[in-house]
Amino acid sequence: MTDKTFYTLFGAAQKAKDRDAFASDWALSTIWDDGPERSPEELFETCGRVWDLAHLTIRDIREHLGLSQIAFATRFCIPRRTVEGWEARGTCPPYIVLLLARAAGMTGGVENE
Repeated sequence: MTDKTFYTLFGAAQKAKDRDAFASDWALSTIWDDGPERSPEELFETCGRVWDLAHLTIRDIREHLGLSQIAFATRFCIPRRTVEGWEARGTCPPYIVLLLARAAGMTGGVENE
């Protein structure tokens, strides 16, 4: 998928509450005119993976890596208190979550397929 398509889907996924409804709606969208033909099932799965990325938390990423807050903060050169705040209040900007998910290998090839 193109960066523009990913950007559109990621932004919409952040606002969507229901994963399956989001994936169903977007899998049938005309947004997919940007590449090779894919089955509705493949598009549904891709949309679901984008929704999952849009709803990750810093804690999800940290736990995926098996790191404590201190080790996570050290690995990514983030102040420990910032990591604590992000986890406690859920205030981490989505673009930071996405960048950290990429660094942790959690994007599952969704972007730039």
